[in-house]
Amino acid sequence: MMLENFVWCPEILRRLSRHVSDGRCLSDETIDALSKSRFLMTGYSRCKYLAMALYDLKVHSGNGPEYEFDGKMYDAVKLYNVMIEKYTGIAPTTGSFAAASWFHLLMGYDAGYYGYIYSETYAADLFSQFEELSLEDRSVIDCDLGRKYHEMILSPGATLDGATMRRNFLGRDASKDAFTRRDLTK
Repeated sequence: MMLENFVWCPEILRRLSRHVSDGRCLSDETIDALSKSRFLMTGYSRCKYLAMALYDLKVHSGNGPEYEFDGKMYDAVKLYNVMIEKYTGIAPTTGSFAAASWFHLLMGYDAGYYGYIYSETYAADLFSQFEELSLEDRSVIDCDLGRKYHEMILSPGATLDGATMRRNFLGRDASKDAFTRRDLTK
């Protein structure tokens, strides 16, 4: 997730959009619009994600075939639809059961879907080091910082726990600030 952040940077979008024949890239206006579109509907997306995470926790902690939610009993299909509507404010399509195509629910995550939000938070925190370079009118593609990321995060792999690797790279404990700031300011 951390590396995905790069493709939304205007500098990188310019590089990626170069035409093979003439080298022209997308206009600054289009690059700016693409970069800003990253956070389109973030509120709805976060609400739906959290509703799905709560649904995942509910069905993996219940005995089924019915589950209690807000004082009422629901089967798995109705429960999903009720929870999505409650937390997003938008009702799912009548007669649908989107959870049936939700691969994560059945592939062994076992109530762990909520962990994605932690991954996004940590990724934003790590990437904030690269973003600081662009605030100084420097390239987000920085050899020294990239090498540090490689040595402190990628190279150790499973030989160190994640918190230690993050602390080694950031020089501090993890923070949610970069994650919350990006959603609030974009």
